[in-house]
Amino acid sequence: MFARTKSSGNRRSFSLGYTIIEVMAVIFIIAVSVETAKFVSLRYGKTAGIGAGLFGGMVSSAIVVLFYCWIGRQNQRRLQDVRERYTSIYRVTSPPTDEKSIKRAEGAEIRVGDYGWEAGPLLKKSGLIYLQGLRVDWRVVWHAGFRPDQIEKVTQKPCSQYDRWIPYWVKGPAPPPCPFPILERKTPAMGLPHNRHLYGISRP
Repeated sequence: MFARTKSSGNRRSFSLGYTIIEVMAVIFIIAVSVETAKFVSLRYGKTAGIGAGLFGGMVSSAIVVLFYCWIGRQNQRRLQDVRERYTSIYRVTSPPTDEKSIKRAEGAEIRVGDYGWEAGPLLKKSGLIYLQGLRVDWRVVWHAGFRPDQIEKVTQKPCSQYDRWIPYWVKGPAPPPCPFPILERKTPAMGLPHNRHLYGISRP
């Protein structure tokens, strides 16, 4: 669902994935409440059924909350791992050549001179160094694997780009400009740098 390369598809997939999870959670709560109420009503009467249905709704809601808490803890562990694992800023000296290791917004380019933020791999055991090219607004233009001779290390990251990701439905103040963006140009992007590389909305 999340692995489409075209940026317009990424947005639909990313949003749809969260929407389906939320809808399923609501359906689960309602189904447990209704079925519990029906079961108890048939044996002990309508009043007992209503009470049992409310109780079932509270229990199922608690299960959903615990599930989201578990997901949140998993994401925090993953975020801490990528912060510690990928710490460098590079500059592109030669375009990447392995097309299978490249994900970019539709119509975007990887240019010599672009800065790249070290990132998690798109392909495991590829032997490549993966970088994300970011716009000034932190949105990912490209995510690609490079051979060591295709890039040069510039410095350590002043912060992690993964800290800039927020869910698409959260509205907040704009972050400070990215200190090591790609070369200045108008280009589409795939979204903010998610620690699992689930890119969201494409913007011009």
